[in-house]
Formats: sequence, structure tokens, C-alpha cells
Amino acid sequence: MNPLVTIAIPTYRRLAYLQEAVASALAQSYPHIEVLVSQDPTSEGPDPAIRAWCLALAEQEPRLSYRCNAQNLGLAGNWNAAIQAARGQYVTIIGDDDRLLPAFVERLLPGLSPGISVAFANHYLIDALGNRLLARSEVHTATYHRANLSAGEIADPESCAWQNAVPMLASLIAAEPLQRLGFKIDLNTPEVEFFVRLAQEGGRFYFCPEYLAEYRVHLGSATQSGLTSEVLARYLIDLPASPQAERHKRALLASLLPNAVSRHLRRGERELARKLLASSYYPDGERVTGIALVQRFCTALPEPVGCSLYRTLYFAGRQLRL
Repeated sequence: MNPLVTIAIPTYRRLAYLQEAVASALAQSYPHIEVLVSQDPTSEGPDPAIRAWCLALAEQEPRLSYRCNAQNLGLAGNWNAAIQAARGQYVTIIGDDDRLLPAFVERLLPGLSPGISVAFANHYLIDALGNRLLARSEVHTATYHRANLSAGEIADPESCAWQNAVPMLASLIAAEPLQRLGFKIDLNTPEVEFFVRLAQEGGRFYFCPEYLAEYRVHLGSATQSGLTSEVLARYLIDLPASPQAERHKRALLASLLPNAVSRHLRRGERELARKLLASSYYPDGERVTGIALVQRFCTALPEPVGCSLYRTLYFAGRQLRL
């Protein structure tokens, strides 16, 4: 009747933010929680300040546990390590720079009736100092297709997943499918691909429209430091979509592919760029724009020449925008 819930907090070397994340987890109104900090070490070993702080707090707070990977696993690898170590029947994963509101678990847990795989909510955006960005939060909710989403069980979980409507930090997930499916370790935003696979195996989703978490937007966050859009695009292209979800798959890939092609060209990977550019998922409207024409021209040139030219044009364009 009172299942254990694991709040997993993967971390690397941001102690000040981590302290806020842990405090928000320990402040949950639902008492049966495990707060699990999973540290990824640097090339020189684990950040000693984080390790010392976690071990000291764990001596005083029995709900907190700390683990450290033997070697750096990367973002998704650390997520996998954390969920495998989780003892809870349900698990949430939050960034070490994010925060949960006190009612997060209490409000989402009732949605996880038998057969429901994930319950998720809305979340605020906050700045580096922790101030809520209310106007941006509303836009974000609409952008990710939750503004008009009805409360309760989602009728079409796969379409919901392809719309990238399920935010990891505002989700409470059944441990069994989470641990079994896991995350692709070469993705630095692995949640959308995971939720698509979860939906495709019959996972059921539940939505609570309340704002129950806070996502911090700053220079060190994943969305600001650069997404591996080319890797994500390759995974998503290969995933089938149901007929009703196909248009959402197409829309998601349309948002990823121009940048994915650009990243391949900048790294000198002409053939990979050509493959994505030729995909039927590359957005039709983009094929006649300046960026698409430049990408097509550069991929038609011999590899060293075309990629070098693209890099020159790309960085020149960035300088002009500055």
C-alpha cells in the first residue's frame, strides 16, 4: 500500500546544485522514499567534495544512499547504473541541477494504478539562480504538447512519446520496465527514445497537469551544452511507428535532422550526413532553404573539400549572427 519510491540523482561535479536537488527530494510529503545519488567520476576520480558531502549526509539521513561508478559511464550510462541500483518499486530520475516540488511523489503515485508504466506531470523552468521563468514555462508546456493534454490515462501513449511530451524529471516510472529496457548509452538525451520503446511494448501512460518539478536552464544543462541530435535521429529513424503515430515521428525528426546533418558535416562525416539528408524524414520545407541547399552542395563534393567548406560557412555564419 506504501511502495518505496527511488528518486535517483545522477551527478558529476556540481555540488551546489546537487545540494538543492537532494534537499528537494528529501522534502517530499510522501515518506517512503529512497534518494539515490549516483556519481560519475572525472578522469581524475570522483569529485571529492561531492563524495564527502554525500557520505556525511548519508550518516545522518537514512533515506539517502550514495554510489560511485568505477569509471566514467557518461550521462545515459550513469542513468542505467542508477536505475539498476534503485530499490524502489517506482523510480524517478532528476538532474543534479533540477528540483522536485514537495508533492511530486504524492500527486503522481495515485496515477500508477496496476498496469500503468509511467505517470508524468508538467514542470517549471528556472534560471541558474533558481528563479521561476513563468512565461517561458507556459511556452515550454505548449511546445511539448502538454498544454491541451487531458488529465488521466493517455489514450495513445506512442503518439505522446513521439511528441516528446513526457519529461523525464517530471515522471514516475515503474521500476520493472525501466530496468529491463534501460537507456541507449550513446545518447545524452535518452528519454524520448526510451519512452517510445516503452509505449511500443504496451506501456500505459498517465498525465497529471500540475506543475510538480523545476528544470534548470543554464549554460551547463544538456539543452544548452548541445544535444547529440545525429545519434538520436539515427535511433529514431530505425524505430517503427504506428499509423496514428507516424506524423508525430515525422515532426520530431524534422526538428532534429537539419542540425544532425550539420553536426556530421562539421565532423567530416560526409556519408553519414548524406544518408540523413536523403532520408524521407528530412523535412520537405527545409530542402529548399539556404541551409539545406548548402548541405546538399557540400555533401556532393569530395569528402575533405565538402566538409571543410561547410565548416567554413557554418562558423562564418555564426560570426555574422554575433
